[in-house]
Amino acid sequence: MTDSDGAVTNLIERYLAIVAGDDYEGFGELLTDDCTFTLMPIGHTWSGRDNVISAVTAAGRSRTHDSRSRVNVTNWFANDEYLVVEYEHRALVVGIRVKIDGYCWIFHIRDGRFDSMREYINPSSAATSVLLNVVLRAYPFLARWSARGAAAS
Repeated sequence: MTDSDGAVTNLIERYLAIVAGDDYEGFGELLTDDCTFTLMPIGHTWSGRDNVISAVTAAGRSRTHDSRSRVNVTNWFANDEYLVVEYEHRALVVGIRVKIDGYCWIFHIRDGRFDSMREYINPSSAATSVLLNVVLRAYPFLARWSARGAAAS
């Protein structure tokens, strides 16, 4: 194993621990300063570590609605340049429990950190898909609003 392999392994282990603990406070340490995050299906891209952190933590703070609302990693694989993570998530949306089973994150790795992230969301239920599309269209505004509130604190 090379030093690069060790850095990639460490990065992946740290990321998976963050997901398992549903605690995104240390996520920024895993990102390059010029990192980008694109959310599909809306195609919105956040650029720069601070903007990416605002987007990710806005989702993370609202993700765990109760003890049954956790992210469940169903598959992942990696090489020295990419990490791909498939997962599902159960959540409460306006008091209704939904299961979104079509998540996929693709991370590009540069110098032992993530420099590009794409999240694809494609739930199998038509009703959930419609609801999610409406919610995701508002997400960039909610992330900005959340970041402003955090900065004011």
